[in-house]
Amino acid sequence: MSPKQQADARRYRSAWAAIVQLARDGYSWSGRERNRLLLNCGGGEFGDASASSGLDHHGDGRAMAIVDWDQDGDLDLWFRDRTGPRLRLMLNSHHSAEDDDFVAIKLEGTSCNRDAIGAVVEVIADGMQGRLVKSVRAGDLFLSQSSRWLHFGLGDAEVVREVRVLWPGGAREVFTGAKAGGAFLLKEGAGLARVVERRARVIAPSTKTEEIAVSDERARIILPASIPAPPIEFRDRAGNSQILAVGGAPQLVVIWSESCAHCGRDLAAIAGAKEELRKAGLQVVALSVDRLGEQLGKASHLMDSMKWPFEWGFVEGRTMDRISELQRALFDRTVPPAVPLALLVDRVGNVVAIYRGQIAITEVMADLKALDGADAGKRHKLAPPFAGRWFTKPIDPVYAVEFMARQFETRLPEEALFYLKAARQRSVGDRRAAFGSELADKHHAIAMKYKNGRVPGLAEEHFQRALMAKPSAEIYLNFGTMLASYGKLVEAQGLLEQALTLEPGLQPAQKAIALVRKLIAEGN
Repeated sequence: MSPKQQADARRYRSAWAAIVQLARDGYSWSGRERNRLLLNCGGGEFGDASASSGLDHHGDGRAMAIVDWDQDGDLDLWFRDRTGPRLRLMLNSHHSAEDDDFVAIKLEGTSCNRDAIGAVVEVIADGMQGRLVKSVRAGDLFLSQSSRWLHFGLGDAEVVREVRVLWPGGAREVFTGAKAGGAFLLKEGAGLARVVERRARVIAPSTKTEEIAVSDERARIILPASIPAPPIEFRDRAGNSQILAVGGAPQLVVIWSESCAHCGRDLAAIAGAKEELRKAGLQVVALSVDRLGEQLGKASHLMDSMKWPFEWGFVEGRTMDRISELQRALFDRTVPPAVPLALLVDRVGNVVAIYRGQIAITEVMADLKALDGADAGKRHKLAPPFAGRWFTKPIDPVYAVEFMARQFETRLPEEALFYLKAARQRSVGDRRAAFGSELADKHHAIAMKYKNGRVPGLAEEHFQRALMAKPSAEIYLNFGTMLASYGKLVEAQGLLEQALTLEPGLQPAQKAIALVRKLIAEGN
């Protein structure tokens, strides 16, 4: 894939990530339009049977599959919605006067593909006006695969005379033996329909009314994949700016506010369990989001009054933006920022659990015991918040952090590079090289933004990171010319020489280094 194709692919992924995030923020894929069922009344006219059928529910529909799920001779519908419930079975409870007003056909290929994908079937029935024709498809509707059983409604027709099949490849065959009210297998070359016995399934309808659950403002989430904790900047109690050091020991990072009553109770409970926490090797840091003068004083007074035994401070910089974006990326529905909030970080710096609302020490201790040192398989197994098991494999650790990078890059493009770097560190071979190229390109682009905006300190930082990711003549050239413009001629000369080493014929670098050498000579 060429660099341009890679860039186009990245832009495409970013656009999709932005669209998906809009849905997570509460926007509707379908414009909040309810599902509709149109009844064919004949003569080109249709009646709206949406409400009477029960299909006009509030679900933000994405996909639908058609199947005789209860095997009673009529077709039922499976819905896949973006909103909950994510899967919904709608049983067709309409009972006609006749039980044999249909015939179900399934094909089996011998010389063509076994599933007979692409075959066309025509049912000929006595007394039937018009043609009954259906085809076997591999996927139909949006993101859906309906049953390969072909269901033909016969109406008042009582006798199926024959079934004609146009097999993939062009062979034509006529089958006899199919009867109204039955299910039949048509095997290529057999010429005779074989009866398939089917037993009706009794499925109890749901009696539960569809209501939005009332949140208790509390959640405990174990992450199914290892996600590095974003950089957490804070000012400690002495007023010194720091970045939380992760790794070496598990940590519980508690975000709180003096104005939150729950927060004070949670902090007091944590302080009361100090011996238990220390014995388990869990370090705790409490970070206040309070920023106003009076609140700062109250926060300090609260911590002093409870004799807080662990590290604490005040959130600084873009830390809360990073934590909010972390949650936006992790969850299918955007959660508004709120305190108290706690992150359980393992001994290698990965967020392994998130606690929103009241923090229960017993849960934290249990999670620490279960997750400390857990491999990807065990973490994946522990993640579901209810009884059951995954039907998918553990998440690829490289994909997990790459996904975070894609989610971050729309609103926090510089923070996204933190996760892009993590994806590179976790990958190998061509995948690692591709991440390196992307990382270099993005650091270079940000460096040029700061260069043009006359912010040389930040520009220099990103130029250096771009060169660490993947050196190129263009990066050396732009970095060198910037340093030269600020009078750092010797350093600029070295960078321009590196550019010419990689690309000897690069004329802008040749001109720039000639000028730099002249200025150095004149200065001496």
